Amino acid sequence: MAEQESSFQGSGLFDNLRKLINVIDELRDVGLQQYIRLPRIAVIGSQSSGKSSLLESIVGIDFLPRGSGVVTRRPLELRLVHVPPNERQIKPYAIFDVDKSKKWENFDQVRQQIDFLTDQVAGKRKKIINDPIVLTIYSNDVIDLTIIDLPGITRIPLKDSDQQEDIEKVTKDMAYSYIKDERTIILCVVPGNQDISNSDGLQLAREVDREGNRTIGVVTKLDIMDADTDARKMIMGLEIPLKLGYVGVKGRSQKDINDNKRVSKALDEERLFFAQHKVYSTMDPKFLGTKALTNKLSSVLFYHIRNILPAIVKEIKDKLKECEDRLKDLGPSLPREQKDKMQLIWTMITDFTENFKNTIKGKYDQRRSNINTELSGGAVIKMMFNELYEDFIQKTFRATREYSDKDIQTAIQLHQGDSIPGFPSIDAFLYLINPQLEKLKDPAFECLTQCYNYLEGLANKILKKIFSRFPTVMDEIADITSRVLQAQRDQAKEVVNNIIESEQGYLFTNDLGYLAHRTHLIPAQESGKEGQQQIDAEKAFINELRSRVDVYFNIVVRNVRDSIPKAIGFFLVKAAQEQLQYQLYNEIMRSEDSLGSIAEPANIAEERDTLNKTIEVLQKAHRVIKRDPDLQPRYDGQNPQKQVV
Repeated sequence: MAEQESSFQGSGLFDNLRKLINVIDELRDVGLQQYIRLPRIAVIGSQSSGKSSLLESIVGIDFLPRGSGVVTRRPLELRLVHVPPNERQIKPYAIFDVDKSKKWENFDQVRQQIDFLTDQVAGKRKKIINDPIVLTIYSNDVIDLTIIDLPGITRIPLKDSDQQEDIEKVTKDMAYSYIKDERTIILCVVPGNQDISNSDGLQLAREVDREGNRTIGVVTKLDIMDADTDARKMIMGLEIPLKLGYVGVKGRSQKDINDNKRVSKALDEERLFFAQHKVYSTMDPKFLGTKALTNKLSSVLFYHIRNILPAIVKEIKDKLKECEDRLKDLGPSLPREQKDKMQLIWTMITDFTENFKNTIKGKYDQRRSNINTELSGGAVIKMMFNELYEDFIQKTFRATREYSDKDIQTAIQLHQGDSIPGFPSIDAFLYLINPQLEKLKDPAFECLTQCYNYLEGLANKILKKIFSRFPTVMDEIADITSRVLQAQRDQAKEVVNNIIESEQGYLFTNDLGYLAHRTHLIPAQESGKEGQQQIDAEKAFINELRSRVDVYFNIVVRNVRDSIPKAIGFFLVKAAQEQLQYQLYNEIMRSEDSLGSIAEPANIAEERDTLNKTIEVLQKAHRVIKRDPDLQPRYDGQNPQKQVV
């Protein structure tokens, strides 16, 4: 941090700070903070911790309201604009965001206007409201900063006021809502004459920034500490460390304020106080004084904005694309003429059917390319097909594994009949193979059902996307779509059933492997040396029949793993795509009179208006960024993914 500060002071970074802060302020002015978090500095601390004196010291002007109890009752967004003296000498002036045409050069009146704007929104009975006042101060003597002053954390509500009984929670929650954002630098004001471990502001800051990566501590009231005590350890971060460190300051006391001591004189006294103090005079100057604090704030804010800006640019583009895509999904406003309404419905039906087809075919969709990581419809269906009969094609699977040798021997005996002994019976083969072939039905029908459910879900998802603004039309088209899918499912089911029944009802194969295998077993078992033990004929028949059932079942599985997906793909998936648009046009033509009277729900019109306003804000923000080429993200030539700022 120290290296950053020294380089900041001795380089042109100060000149670039105004540019960066201007950009953030302009982005805030166009309303971007409603959609994208912007970097900022938020000041927190307990009531009477010295926040007001600190801000006036930073500005160099007495302009904030004073009084007992909670004085800051609305957040104050304070924008400081440095006007270089070599460009023009000016008298400091202020502009309130509520009326940018009026310049305020009398800062007593600025104080009164802050009171007026506070009472106007929060009432005169000390209520606290989270509705910021935006005040810009132009001066030759300020540095470029934007700071948000938050109401101090308060424990007890004022008597006879509108402050809530749980005011401590209210003030903490308000502070928390600002500082929880990781893009917010926390300026935590801690009175030096109190135990730092009991600091409300620091405790709250540690809840959202436990490592202290974005918290700057400011130690105030150093001049009213007990005799022979000092805050050196606190300022050096030896008690509660913060990565951005602490700065000790001496603000105006209440007596100074009552005596109307000018801020400029108080700053001179601050410098003298630190120079003459026996402890503080031995410390590095970067830890002490309002000037050291403003330098630190400038440096921290510069690097903070510079590092975050590329992410903001990306978020603007992503949000703009998201809104434009959603606006395209909503479509234009509903026409008044019936024929124009019907033309709109025809267009939407075409969009629906084309979207349905393209999703199944996996066609490239530019609107989904950056955010969609799901498999396309066709890929999902293909995965279902690939999983069909997966258990039956494992190398270890045997169709006859549930048959013992005794079961097979019984089958042979039951179906031997009165034929010459020693010839295997086809009936025994059928007796063993058919129960196994029956097991092929359920997985096939389950695959068909999965495909149907997926297509139905896909259609409903696309329907909601395209027809959400016309619920009655959506319901009617959903009903037609469902009927089309059901009809094709039933047709596909009949074909699938026929495929399996044909395998059960007519056994045949030209498979060369099976034909070669049928003469393999017995000869292999009959071979041997002379005197070899005679082969057990029954065992040979059992082994042969077991092998034939296993081999034939594998052939059938191989066949149906191809034919059933083809049947489902042709009679359900492809046919649904072809029939859908045709059936929709026919059905909608019959309902033209009723559909011509459709009306758009109010919430859809409101959403379209909101999207148009959001797009307008984002486009303005994009123009703000685009206006200056120096603010565009640049990329490492060797690593295009790495941004260089």
